[in-house]
Amino acid sequence: MRKILIVDDDPNIRFLFAEMLKMDGYEVISASTGTKALQLILSDNFNLLILDIKMPGIHGLEILRRLREAGREIPILICSAFDGMKDDFIIKAYGVSDYLVKPVDLQLLSASVKKYIGKNV
Repeated sequence: MRKILIVDDDPNIRFLFAEMLKMDGYEVISASTGTKALQLILSDNFNLLILDIKMPGIHGLEILRRLREAGREIPILICSAFDGMKDDFIIKAYGVSDYLVKPVDLQLLSASVKKYIGKNV
């Protein structure tokens, strides 16, 4: 089963994304802080990371930097209210697979997940 980590400080977003992805057949783990996310990422293998940028603890961009320094090359979908950061620099500099602006259309999120890690069968 493909495993996805959702990192967002908003419990409603974590719940909504997790329920949708579980219905699609994925295993879902959630983290509410950047610190917890880094612990999980470095101790487990995930097929995809859904990441907010502005969070308590460690900022989303710092998570991206540390992941790349650690050699973790997993698909990353940014889901952020900051559409000003949705530019080629962020995507290229950090190897981000996709950047979705909140509020995220759940069908778009589902399609993006399937695009980068395939359907869970």
